[in-house]
Amino acid sequence: MRFNGKSPIFEQIAQYYEALIDKGVFVMNQEMPSIREVALVEMVNPNTVQRAFTKMVEDGYLRAIPKKGFYVLKTISERDRLNLLKEKLTALLKEGYSKEEIIKTLEEDNQ
Repeated sequence: MRFNGKSPIFEQIAQYYEALIDKGVFVMNQEMPSIREVALVEMVNPNTVQRAFTKMVEDGYLRAIPKKGFYVLKTISERDRLNLLKEKLTALLKEGYSKEEIIKTLEEDNQ
């Protein structure tokens, strides 16, 4: 994640993780990385991450479980999930894979 000077760092962290949840990277009831882990990776103060996660609780993305951590509360909608799938399939087609190759691969994996 790259921070810009346009908004507070805690808001940028919250927006980053909210986008990941919206894309389905983190799913309902999944435990989020710990505050300490995010702080180390992003090289920010743990209080900044705490503030970001608290904002995500307020925004309805996370729930806090005392002495356990933060868990994903929001789930990606079926419509958004299908749109994400379409985006990925379109990207594969642009990379040169044919529809037949994609279908054959999916059928092989489901046997």
